[in-house]
Amino acid sequence: MGFLRKAAKVIAINAAVLMLLVVLVEGAASVSIVTHRILTNRGVAEQYHSRHDETLGWVALPNVDLRDHYGPGAHLRTNSQAFRSDRDFARAVPAGKTRIICVGDSFTLGFGVSNDQAWCHRLGAIDPRFETVNMGQGGYGVDQAYLWYLRDGAALDHQVLLFGFITDDFDRMQVERFLGYAKPVLDLRGDSIVITNHPVRKTSRFTRWRAANGHAIGNLLVIQLGYRIAGRLSRSTPVQIRTDSATAREARARRVSAKIFEHLARVTRDKGGRLVLVYLAGPGDYRGSASTTAWQRFVHDEAARQAIPVIDFVEIFRRVPPAEINAMFAPNSHYSVQGNEFVAKTLLEELPRVLGSASAR
Repeated sequence: MGFLRKAAKVIAINAAVLMLLVVLVEGAASVSIVTHRILTNRGVAEQYHSRHDETLGWVALPNVDLRDHYGPGAHLRTNSQAFRSDRDFARAVPAGKTRIICVGDSFTLGFGVSNDQAWCHRLGAIDPRFETVNMGQGGYGVDQAYLWYLRDGAALDHQVLLFGFITDDFDRMQVERFLGYAKPVLDLRGDSIVITNHPVRKTSRFTRWRAANGHAIGNLLVIQLGYRIAGRLSRSTPVQIRTDSATAREARARRVSAKIFEHLARVTRDKGGRLVLVYLAGPGDYRGSASTTAWQRFVHDEAARQAIPVIDFVEIFRRVPPAEINAMFAPNSHYSVQGNEFVAKTLLEELPRVLGSASAR
């Protein structure tokens, strides 16, 4: 019996040591993987060509020239006006041209492709009668795109304003931060749009670092264990009712969006131009999510009420064969070169229809 007890003790000790080694190796591997991800993480691409802005949260830097920014041959340049272009624009529209200003987020900017491959630029490259101004900015919601156009874009004479957005841009309107960066939030005061958190505070480096690496840090086993323990504890505590519910924030976003559309239509009309809403299709939008369907209905209903033309790429993409749709998107979930080309050519076909032949030329 004594021998069996000693053997059992030795086996137990060895098993414990083995388990400890497994835990240590597992922990070391977890830390190593997370550390590698943090060290190789370049953060959001916009940080290399944007600066803090007290009104917009962030805005493009002027005169940026980033070679191979998105990969070999995919450069990004901005002009002295901070628009994505190789040249500046005079206030007046050149003789014989129709100027189109493209406003929106990274899908309008042309994230992942070169200046001359973004759909806004391709409009003028395919049809030289158009002069296009690319005012896309990565991460923007409908609110920031609107504010940037009013401040820096509306001063330019133009005949057409293409106001582009994806479904996520309405969600971005409802929060004060995006990927860790502080941003404005708009609300209505009477019949006027107001910024509720102006000036927008500059985001600290630590906050930006935490936002960029939070997902990787969350993969640490000790962090995941902490989440599980916290989850169990939270189930034993009463739930606090939020006063600013998701439903209330979305309702506010709808009211503000309707007023934004109305104001943009008036501004462009006063300049002798036309506003066109362009519902761009994100990689998940055309699959028919409930959120996208709801926002589509809102946009079409509001546009019809205000007599604003809409070009809906969510519906257009749904008519494209699946084998072709896959080629429209790059691995970064934005439009590929082919996707940008498709959007440009489709716009050139749709603009005469929604504006009338004379207005689109």
